[in-house]
Amino acid sequence: MAVEKYSVTCDKRLANLIWADEASRVDYQYFGDVLAFDSTYKKNKYKRPVVIFSGTNNHKKTTIFGFGLLVDESVGAYRWMLETLMEIMCVKKPAVVVTDGDKAMIKAVSEVLPSATYRLCAWHVEKNVTSNVKDVELRGLFKRWLYAEMGKEDFESEWDRAASVYGLREKQWSCHMYDKKHMWASPYLRDKFCAGYRTTSRCEGINAHVNKFSKSTHTIYELVQSLEMVAREYRYRELQLQFQSINSVSIMTTCLTNIERHAATVYTREVLRDVKNEIEGVGALNQINKRRILTTMVYTVEEYENPNVQITTSYGRSTRKVSCQCNLWSKHGYPYKHMFFVLKAGHLKEIPDTLILRRWRADAKTPEHYTETWGDVTEYGVIFRHGALHSASQWLFFFLDTKVGLVPDGYAWNSVFM
Repeated sequence: MAVEKYSVTCDKRLANLIWADEASRVDYQYFGDVLAFDSTYKKNKYKRPVVIFSGTNNHKKTTIFGFGLLVDESVGAYRWMLETLMEIMCVKKPAVVVTDGDKAMIKAVSEVLPSATYRLCAWHVEKNVTSNVKDVELRGLFKRWLYAEMGKEDFESEWDRAASVYGLREKQWSCHMYDKKHMWASPYLRDKFCAGYRTTSRCEGINAHVNKFSKSTHTIYELVQSLEMVAREYRYRELQLQFQSINSVSIMTTCLTNIERHAATVYTREVLRDVKNEIEGVGALNQINKRRILTTMVYTVEEYENPNVQITTSYGRSTRKVSCQCNLWSKHGYPYKHMFFVLKAGHLKEIPDTLILRRWRADAKTPEHYTETWGDVTEYGVIFRHGALHSASQWLFFFLDTKVGLVPDGYAWNSVFM
C-alpha cells in the first residue's frame, strides 16, 4: 500500500501520517459519498491513534478508503487529516460523514467539510443515553427518536411532552442532545442517503479484524504492512460477492415477475434482497384515491392494518419520473414499496433508470465504465485509468484462481496489484 501523503516535524519525529493505495482511491470515487472514520484503535508501538477511513460498496459491505496515524486527537490533527484525505481523493467531498461524538472530530469536520451532513454514531448515542438516563421509559423514547420512521413534527411534539414529564429543559445533557438533534434524530436524517450507515460499528469491526494482523510492538512499517493485509482481505471478500452476483441465478418469488427479473439484472444480490422485500410490500398497500394531473398519475395509498398512514405517490407517463411523499428512496437509494405500487398500477415491466442508483448496481465498477473518463488527463483521469487496469486484473486473477484453478496454491495473486 503506497504512502501518498505524509508530514514530518522539524525535529525528525514522525508526525501525522495518512496513506491510501490506488485501489482505495478508485473505490472512494465510486463509494465516497458516505465516509465513516474512527480513531479508537491504538494498538501500536507508539500508542498513536490509528484512523480508519471506510465506506459501503455496492454489495452493502465495508470498503476501506485508507488509514491514518495521528500524533494526537486534537482539532488541528483531525483538520490536517481531512484536508490531506480530500487532496488524495482529488477533492471529492462526501455528502455524509459518520463518526462518534468526539468534539475535536465534529469541529474539524465542520471546518473542512462544511457542506457535509454530520451523523453521530447511533451506538455511541445509545451508550451516552444509557449513561445519563436512568428511567427505562425515557431510554425507550430516545431509542425511538434514534431509529423510528417519523416526521419532525412528531419528534418535536414527543420531545415537548417528554421535557414536561422528565424535566429535560432543566438538564444540561438533554439540552445539549436537543441542540444536536440534526446529527442523531431519525426525523432530521430521514432524507439523507447514508448507504446503510447508522453507526461506526463497521469501523469497530475493522478494528477487531486488524487485531488479527497487528501487534502492540509493531513499528510504523510493520503497522502499514498489517493494515495492507486487512485491506486485501476486504477486497477479496468483495470479489467473492461480485462473483456470486454475476454467476448466481435469482429465483423469482414476487407477483411482479417482470420488475423483479429486471431488478435481478441490475442490482447486486445483497441489494436485491432489500428490493424484493419492497416489491413484496406492495401487497400490504391499499389504494384509496387516484387522480390525473395532465400526464401525471397521483395515487394515495394506505398501509394494511394501519389506515392512519397515508402516502401520496406520483408517476409521470411522459417523463417516467416517480416521486413519493415518504422520501425513503433518498434515504435508501432504491425504490420503496409505494413506488413499486405505482409501477404496478402503470403496468411497467422495468424499474425506471431514474430510480436506479449506480452505486448499488452489480456493474458499478466494470472496466467499461472507467473508460468513460480516459480522455481526462488530470490526476482524476489517471486514477480511473489505473482503476480500469486494477479492476480487470483483480477480476482476471480471481477468476483463474476460483474457476479455472491456474493460480498455484499459496500464491498471493492480489499482492501483485495492491
